[in-house]
Amino acid sequence: MALEFDLLGDPINPKRGEKGRNEHLPTAENASKVRTLLLTGLTLSRIAEEMGISAPTLRKHYFQNGKINRTHAREMALAEARAKNMLQLQKAADAGNVSAMKELRQILDREQQAALDAQYRREAEAGGKAVPKGKKEAIQAAAMQAEEELDDFFDTETRH
Repeated sequence: MALEFDLLGDPINPKRGEKGRNEHLPTAENASKVRTLLLTGLTLSRIAEEMGISAPTLRKHYFQNGKINRTHAREMALAEARAKNMLQLQKAADAGNVSAMKELRQILDREQQAALDAQYRREAEAGGKAVPKGKKEAIQAAAMQAEEELDDFFDTETRH
């Protein structure tokens, strides 16, 4: 059965008009909204509120029924946004945009430096040397752990 669409291009629920509440139908536009809201750092319950659906419905349709947690989904959305940005910069640089060329070079230099730093850390850890952590890295690690603990707390709270 082919999906039918309304005048705005949204899919029409096949159970429309039947008894009970209509099931939420995810759209590409809504998936994009969820990714954008994730990148802003909102919690799942807040994202669900913004979308006008419940947190379990959000998890069901946009997080593979709870198989993907908020942190992992945020990382995936961030990687996708970076990839789109890089492709747009590459297209602009290919068209001769000098600013795009400079920005692309800076991004590539940062990525290369990050890869070299990671390689240095792996080699140092393999050699048994303790790799020193800077203040920023320690603060970021503590913040990430706190965010994961909050996610777990809110996820268990919304399930009950």
